[in-house]
Amino acid sequence: MPLTDSDRKFIKQLKQVGEGSSCLRAKVGAIAVRQGKVLATGDNSFHSCYDCNLIGCIRDIQQVPSGQKREICYGICAEQRLFAHAVKEGVKLGGSTIYVTSHPCRICEGMIAESGITKVVYLRGYPDVIPIYDTLKDFGVEVVQAFEEDQTPHEASTI
Repeated sequence: MPLTDSDRKFIKQLKQVGEGSSCLRAKVGAIAVRQGKVLATGDNSFHSCYDCNLIGCIRDIQQVPSGQKREICYGICAEQRLFAHAVKEGVKLGGSTIYVTSHPCRICEGMIAESGITKVVYLRGYPDVIPIYDTLKDFGVEVVQAFEEDQTPHEASTI
């Protein structure tokens, strides 16, 4: 599906949000948009009380491959931080589009589906997405993989 000018604008913003992440391993961002207005943003930074720059990346220390044992990380998914910011500000996300650097993990898929978000635009695949159940599709959420101009479909498929 071709990207609109609006999609390109928010993907550019998405990259800036992701680059602001303090995660030592990956720079992931998320932006929720409705009617051209940014509702909330999030990145996959670590929790403010645990500075991975000082203590090191626990996933690297334990040699955990990308996409596995996510629960040991001090950071949270960009989508989860976006949801936390929306809740703090009293922002309703129903009917919005969420732009994300990587395809949402299973937990975030469920949160997106239950929130009423109607469209997900992502840049890269996620290594542990298991295609047995398609939660987003089953909830009627449109899912679009946006290929960047300098990216082949193979490069876009995984982190």
